[in-house]
Amino acid sequence: MEVHDLIIVGAAGGRGRWFVQQAAHHPAFRVVALVDRLPAAAQAVAEDLGLADLPILDALEEALAKVPCQAVLVATPDGEHTEPVLAALAAGKTVYVEKPLAITLEDCLRIVRADRAAGERTMVGFNLRYAPLYRRAKQMVQEGAVGRVLTIQADEFYYGGRTYFRRWNRLRRYGGGLWITKACHDLDLLYWLAGALPLRVSASARLTHYVPKMEAGQRCSACPIEAGCPDSHLRALAQMSPLARRIQELREAAGWPPADLCLYNAEKDTFDHGMVQIEFANEVLACYTVNVVASFTDRRLRLAGTEGTLEGVLSRPELLYWRRHEGEDASQAQRLPLLENETAPLEGHGGGDATLLDHFAAFVRGQPCQRIGPAEASIAIALGLAATRASDTGQTLSLEELPLWAELVKELDC
Repeated sequence: MEVHDLIIVGAAGGRGRWFVQQAAHHPAFRVVALVDRLPAAAQAVAEDLGLADLPILDALEEALAKVPCQAVLVATPDGEHTEPVLAALAAGKTVYVEKPLAITLEDCLRIVRADRAAGERTMVGFNLRYAPLYRRAKQMVQEGAVGRVLTIQADEFYYGGRTYFRRWNRLRRYGGGLWITKACHDLDLLYWLAGALPLRVSASARLTHYVPKMEAGQRCSACPIEAGCPDSHLRALAQMSPLARRIQELREAAGWPPADLCLYNAEKDTFDHGMVQIEFANEVLACYTVNVVASFTDRRLRLAGTEGTLEGVLSRPELLYWRRHEGEDASQAQRLPLLENETAPLEGHGGGDATLLDHFAAFVRGQPCQRIGPAEASIAIALGLAATRASDTGQTLSLEELPLWAELVKELDC
C-alpha cells in the first residue's frame, strides 16, 4: 500500500490528539510533523504515542518549508481553520479539515476558491455522513423507499456538551456559537438528506440553565459550593488521562484560560438549548433540536415520505422502516440491521469516525471516496449563521438575506 507523509495541525487539541493516534497506526499514512501553537503540548502528545522524534513546530508554513509531505490534516479550533488550509493548498498539498469548514461565509468562500484553483484538493470532515445510520437512510431515500421526502426530524442530546461553557466553544468569536460549532453536524445532515438547497430558516435558542450563580466562584478550585456541584471540573479530573492533565497544565502555565472555569459564571454568548426549522427548495420541511442540558448523549432521526418512514438512533445498530399502507401500528416496523456483526460497538460518532482516514487516503491517491468538498460543506455554515440570526432576532430568515449566500450558490453551480 502506498504510504503518504502527513502533517497534523492542531495536534494537541482533543480532536487533534485523536487524529495523531489514528494516523500513527493507519497503513496509508506516516505522520512526519506535528504543528500546534503550543509546541510543548504537541511534544507531550508525540511522547505519549511513542513519536518523540517527530518535528514539532508552531506554524504550518515553517513545517511545510522544512518537512516534505503529501497531505495536511487541520484539526485546530473552529475559528482557526482558514489560514492553515490556505497555506497547505498554496503549497500543493491535499488537505483534510475538520468540520466546520470555517465560522464565517467570507472564510468559507476563501477556502472554496483556493481549493478550486488548486484542483479541488480539500476534504471536509463531516464525520456523521459516514455513520452507518445516516448512510443507510440516505441510500434508502435515493432508492425511493420512502417516496418523496416530506419531513425530517433530528435531535441531539449531549451530556458532555455542558463543558462547552468552560471551553472556547462558549464564545462566538472562537467557534461561531453552538449553531455552528455543534449544530453544523446535523444541519449538514438535514441538507444532505433533503437533497435541495435551503430557502428559509426559523430558530429559537435560550441560555436558561448555565446562567450566573452568585453563590458560586469563577473557578471550581476556589468555589464555596464545589463539593456539592455535579458540574465540578475537579470531579472530571479523576477520569482524565495523564496526557490530558499534562496538556491542561502546560496550557495554564502558558497563560491560557484555566480549565476549571465555572460553567455558570464563565463569560459566554451562546445558548444551552435550541430548535431550528428549515424549508428546502423541494418543499421538504426539517427541524432539529439541540440540548446540552441533557441526561444522556445520543442523536435521533425520523424521516417521513409519501411511501414510508425511517427512524433511527445513532447509538443503535439498526434502522426502523415502515412502509405506508401496510398498517398503522408503530410496532410493525421492519428492523434493518446496520452492521453485519450486530454486537460490534458503534464507536466514535455512531461509527462515523471509523473510515474517515480510509476515505482521506483514497482521496489523496485520487481514488473513489466519499468526499465532502468545501462548497458543499459551506451550506451547513450558512444554515448555522442563518439560525444564529433568526434566534437572535426572533424572525424567519430567507437565505437570500444572508450576506454572500448568492456567491456561495454560484460556487456550487461551478
